Amino acid sequence: METTTRRVRTAISGHIQARRARRQLAREIGAYRTPAERLELDLILGRHTEEEIAEIDAILRHT
Repeated sequence: METTTRRVRTAISGHIQARRARRQLAREIGAYRTPAERLELDLILGRHTEEEIAEIDAILRHT
């Protein structure tokens, strides 16, 4: 029972941390507001694979 409880707590903690990290990433991406900044972001993202930028791409689609 204790092991199960510990696993659940660990899973919840990991979920909370991931959500915080995603919100922080969304804030940082949101700081790119001007057309020049957005172009800079596009150029940066263009250097990476679709898999590497999937999370950022998802955030950009929702902003």
